[in-house]
Amino acid sequence: MATATNDIDEIRRQMAQIRRELHEDVQEVVAGAEAVTDWRRYIRMYPWASVGIAAAIGYLIVPKRRRSVPRDLARQADVAEVREALSRSTRAEPEAKKTRKSLIGAGLGMLAPLAWRAVQNYAMAYLEQWIAQQQQQYMTASGPSHAAPPGQARPGGMPPGGSSPPSGGGTRRPGNPPSF
Repeated sequence: MATATNDIDEIRRQMAQIRRELHEDVQEVVAGAEAVTDWRRYIRMYPWASVGIAAAIGYLIVPKRRRSVPRDLARQADVAEVREALSRSTRAEPEAKKTRKSLIGAGLGMLAPLAWRAVQNYAMAYLEQWIAQQQQQYMTASGPSHAAPPGQARPGGMPPGGSSPPSGGGTRRPGNPPSF
């Protein structure tokens, strides 16, 4: 009977260790993902490549200069342009809507990555919080044999009371989603 309880206690200790390691692994993955998506890091690491990329983007964005056209051709082109503008004035309204749609599309195209990043941050914070809550419930349910005395750190470098507070600032309670 004594070996069965020892085996059970050993399995519980191993499960607690696995949970702690899982929590640490998730934190490392989050830190790695944040490092990969930090554009400032790339600018610090590769300043000349950043300048080159910025120059290439600037070259592609700035419109090219128009070539000069002889005056006779310019007058003919102006007359044709005026005629075309008059004919377009009757159908100018659909083009204005088209321009608005393209501006809205461009705006959404710029905001979509920001929204996706916020969703990822929220999901990771929620996952870390949930893991910490599960670990806390396990520690309180496993009884006093696994709990450290008040004021002392638990095995694995964890402070008393469960897990370290998330790096979002402020205090959150388990079960409540993080606020951004």
